[in-house]
Amino acid sequence: MSDLIPAAEFEERLSKVRAGMPSKGLDALFLFSQKRSHVGYISGYRPNYHTNSAVVLLPLEKEPVLWIKFPFDLPRAKSMSWFTDIRCSASEEQERMVAQCAETIRSLDLDRSRIGVVASDLAVDELSVSVSEALRRNLPNAQFESASDLVNGIRLIKSKNEIALLRTAAQLAELVADDFRKAIRPGVKDRAAAAAADQSARTEGAEDCSIILSRGPAHMALPPDGSEFQRGDVVTCEITVRYRGYWVQICRVFSIGSPSAEQREIFAVCRSAYEAAVAIAQPDKPVGDLAEAAYQAIVNGGYKDYVQYGTGHGVGLDLPELYPLDPHCKDPLGSGMILVIHPAIWVPGRGTAFVGGPIAVSDGKAMRLDSPQSEIIAI
Repeated sequence: MSDLIPAAEFEERLSKVRAGMPSKGLDALFLFSQKRSHVGYISGYRPNYHTNSAVVLLPLEKEPVLWIKFPFDLPRAKSMSWFTDIRCSASEEQERMVAQCAETIRSLDLDRSRIGVVASDLAVDELSVSVSEALRRNLPNAQFESASDLVNGIRLIKSKNEIALLRTAAQLAELVADDFRKAIRPGVKDRAAAAAADQSARTEGAEDCSIILSRGPAHMALPPDGSEFQRGDVVTCEITVRYRGYWVQICRVFSIGSPSAEQREIFAVCRSAYEAAVAIAQPDKPVGDLAEAAYQAIVNGGYKDYVQYGTGHGVGLDLPELYPLDPHCKDPLGSGMILVIHPAIWVPGRGTAFVGGPIAVSDGKAMRLDSPQSEIIAI
């Protein structure tokens, strides 16, 4: 197991989850993950591969159990997880893991209990119909309750160790941005530039890296498509990196040649929107207030009709996480929450800007985890 998140911290997470179970009348939790990270948050083990998945049984009092799908992944699971009871599924079918979990539930006399199911978050509900039906078929007398909110709420607040990992991920993203900038030249294809930057990130420990980009106000930011950069392009990009399971995003704007005065103005307004949101990112502030502050800065700058992307979202073991920076979101910020703030302006034929990166909400002013641009970088 990595010492970046020590066993004591995982034990603390487990205690917090268990502390919330009695109020919901729950005797156990069934956690399921494929690409999302509820299992990883509790156990340390993160399923990988496209078809991998894992299950955790967390009784209120007994020791937790982890099932992994592939026996060949057992050494990796043991190196990542602090659990002492890690078992391999007898089959590659997810339903077999469920059946094995049900056997253990019966052996603990919990087959007539209330069991909380944890498998969804802001973006994805990973509990498939087949897994849900297998649970009910194998445990017909149990009562199943949705309990994802119990874990989601605890995951919102990041520890010092998590923030340190996210800061390192942000540093890797800045390395990607710098190498991407160096690769941008007239005649160079966007895929080649992105690949060069990706290689640098992975060499330094990134587990994943992607770039969406625009070559100017006529193009929305999308994955590289093989187009060539041209002199005069204003290249707007969002860079996403994952390090030790933790995701961040940063946004950068580069100009091949000197940008126009209007392009500079658009960038300046977008930067002011980012700063307006960061300035009020404090505990107990409604999340929607940040989105409103950013939008008002764009309105004041004269570009209210040119907002094409969302203002941002939470980030951590998953991308995205709670909460979306949406004006309608009234949930309060908490100290230790991580947000990616990235307002964008797209003015067809005239200019673009995408500005921002990750911040940690704190009791003082928000702590920036990257070094966002103050002006367009000319190449």
